[in-house]
Amino acid sequence: MSFNQLDPKPIQDDDSTIYTAMTPPETIAVDHLDDLDPLGPIKISPSSVPWPGSSFIIRSASSGNVITLLDGQIVLDRPGSRGSFHWACVETKGWIGFRNAVSGRFLGHDPSGKLHCSAQRQQGWENFCVRLRPDGGYLLLMTHFERLWHVGIKMERGIERLAKIGHGEDDGMVFEFIKV
Repeated sequence: MSFNQLDPKPIQDDDSTIYTAMTPPETIAVDHLDDLDPLGPIKISPSSVPWPGSSFIIRSASSGNVITLLDGQIVLDRPGSRGSFHWACVETKGWIGFRNAVSGRFLGHDPSGKLHCSAQRQQGWENFCVRLRPDGGYLLLMTHFERLWHVGIKMERGIERLAKIGHGEDDGMVFEFIKV
């Protein structure tokens, strides 16, 4: 079989035109892509990833209040209140712990599940795990007898207390970690 049998009309002259696309500078291309993005520009969360060796303010995403050691109690209070709200993130045996910058004590829970800050070292009831949520923020989880419990609000005699609560998908509060 010859070449002419495959292509009965071979091209003798190539009179095609070559067009060269003009590439805009990078800043123009990025601006143009932002304009075309149906979701709008990317929003950067002020939250940081909690990591051992850093200190954080742990803020409720819904209220803006922060986990605070105030008069020996763990409360959610507004930033800048007279309590202590800086937490050093540490790691012990693979678990994250939060040590208060002023008291030197660890955030944990008591036998009733209420959050407190009295342990001198990180043990089982002071172990935390943080889980990133798809729509932003983190769930703060605590260990208790080989289970992870969400940190959230528990009513105690008509008063809202931070405590370890259920372990369902909708339980718990969403937190942000602000590196300081």
